[in-house]
Amino acid sequence: MYDFDKVVDRRGTSSIKWNFQNSFGQQSGLLPFWIADTDFATVPEITEAIQKRCSHPVIGYSDPLPSVYEAIQGWWDRRHGWKADTSWMLLSYGVVTAIYFTLETLVPKGEKVLVFTPVYDPFFAAVNNSGRQMVDCPLDHKDNSYTINWELLEKELADGVRAIVFCNPHNPIGRVWTYEEMERLCELCVKYDVYLLSDEIHADFGFTRKYTTAGRFPKTYNKLVVYTAISKTFNMAGLGSSCMIIPNPELKQKIQDAYDSRWMFGPSDLAFTAMEAAYRHGDRWVDEQCEYLRGNGEIVRAFMAEKLPKVQVTTHEGTFLMWLDMTCFGKTSGELTTILAKEYGLALGDGSHYGKQAEGFMRFNIGCARETLQKGLDQLAKFYSDYIK
Repeated sequence: MYDFDKVVDRRGTSSIKWNFQNSFGQQSGLLPFWIADTDFATVPEITEAIQKRCSHPVIGYSDPLPSVYEAIQGWWDRRHGWKADTSWMLLSYGVVTAIYFTLETLVPKGEKVLVFTPVYDPFFAAVNNSGRQMVDCPLDHKDNSYTINWELLEKELADGVRAIVFCNPHNPIGRVWTYEEMERLCELCVKYDVYLLSDEIHADFGFTRKYTTAGRFPKTYNKLVVYTAISKTFNMAGLGSSCMIIPNPELKQKIQDAYDSRWMFGPSDLAFTAMEAAYRHGDRWVDEQCEYLRGNGEIVRAFMAEKLPKVQVTTHEGTFLMWLDMTCFGKTSGELTTILAKEYGLALGDGSHYGKQAEGFMRFNIGCARETLQKGLDQLAKFYSDYIK
C-alpha cells in the first residue's frame, strides 16, 4: 500500500502551485487547489530510475531507446485496450506545445478549429496564437453534468471546421466520455474530413467508467493525433515530456519535420528514464491513487451538500479536478478568486478562464492529502457562512 495521506511539503522547491502565486495577488502562502498537478509522492521506481541515471556522469543529447516506446505501448495495451504501434509514437515536450505544432503543420492559417467549452484554457492560446480561427462549441449543461450538443457540432463541422481539439477525459468538468459518445464523435470527424486532435493526458483517471481512447476507432486514423504524458498520472509535469500517437505516417513525418525545422529536440534523457519506469512499474500505484482520489471526490461532494448546499458540484467522473458552480454568490469568478485568496487563504482556479459561459464557476484540485483537502473545505465553509445569508 502506498501512503497518499502523507503530506509532502513542496515549499522550498520550484513549485508553481505552492511558491509562485502571483496571479492571486501575493507571492506565496495560499493553500493551493488551482494548477493541475498533485501533491502525491510519485512511484518510487521512477525516482530510483532517475537517481540511477544521474549516477552516470554524462547527460548529453539523447534519443529514446526502443524500450521507452515499448513501455508506452504496454501501458496503453493493458490499461486502455489499444496496442498502438511504436512507430506511431513521437515524443515531445508538453502536450500544449505538441498541439500547437500539430495545428501549425496540418491546418492552414485562418481556418477553423473547434473546441468544446468550458475547456482547458491553453487550448485557446494554441488555436489563436497559431493564427487559426477558434470555433466555440459550448457543451450543454444540465443536472450538474455536461454533454455534447450534437446538433450544434454538426452545424459547425458542415460550416468548414478543419480540426477539433478535444479533451478526454475533459478538463475542467471531469467528464469521462462514453464509448458511444466517442464513436459518434469519430464518425462525424470522418464524415466531414476533420482532424481529431485528442488530448488524453487525464486518460488514467476514469472513476465512474474507464475512458475510451479515440485510438479505439481505426476509421479516424487518417486524421488522428492522440496526446498523452506522464505529467498528470504520475505527477511528473516538471520533466516536460509528452507522447503523440499518430497512426498516419505522413502526418507523423510532417509534425516531426516541423519540430526539427525549429530545433525542438527532446525531451531529456531523464524524462525518457522516468517514462519507461512509470509505464513499467506504475500500475498498482495508479490504481491506489485513483481509489484515493475517488474518495476525495466523495468527501467534497458530501461536504458541499452539507455545508455549502447552494454550491452545485458537477458530477465527478474523472480527473483530479472538480468543477464547482458558485454562481449562488452573485460574483464573477475573478471576484471569487480574489476574495478566497485575500480573506480565506485559498487558491482555486478561476472558472472564467475556461470559457465565457463559465463565469461564476471555479475549478478545485483535489489531488492532495486529505488533511490538506479538509483544511481547504473548512475555509470554503467559512466563506459560504460569511457571504450566503
